[in-house]
Amino acid sequence: MTDFFPHQFEAPIEKFGVGKTKKIWYNVLFLPKELEVDLPFKTYPRLRVDGEIADVPIANAFMPTGDERYYVIVSPNVLKSAKVGLGDTVEMRFRVADQDYVEVPEPLYKAVQRTEAIRETWSGLTPGKQRMLAQHVLSAKTDPTRQKRIKEAIEALMSHGADLRAWRKAKR
Repeated sequence: MTDFFPHQFEAPIEKFGVGKTKKIWYNVLFLPKELEVDLPFKTYPRLRVDGEIADVPIANAFMPTGDERYYVIVSPNVLKSAKVGLGDTVEMRFRVADQDYVEVPEPLYKAVQRTEAIRETWSGLTPGKQRMLAQHVLSAKTDPTRQKRIKEAIEALMSHGADLRAWRKAKR
């Protein structure tokens, strides 16, 4: 273990269903209980981390399950890059990330900066809500889709302000 990634563990990749009425299934790693005591889950129940899963870089978050466990999603890209799958035991090394950091794509940043009202609304959002909008733009695969999503994000900021729950539900 290094100072760069002060936490590490090995665990099998498992299937885990999220949702009360309709389950969405993810490949996950569950955090061992003995590591929880060293991590600030009381302050950050969705703890953002940087690290590696099976030597593949990740930026993700440990999420609470509701039964006093925490998991991190192992994306299909990580599975493919690491050449691992469901049931395989992998090593995860990580450090606690800056909980307020938001990767904002430059075109979204420029769009937000165009007017004072939108800039103020953006500034009033929690980092989690900013990440939600930024990720919506970042996940676009083509430039036309990216432009459409920037427009949607600006409209959401103008019409919903800091309360983006209705917009988020509409996007699901």
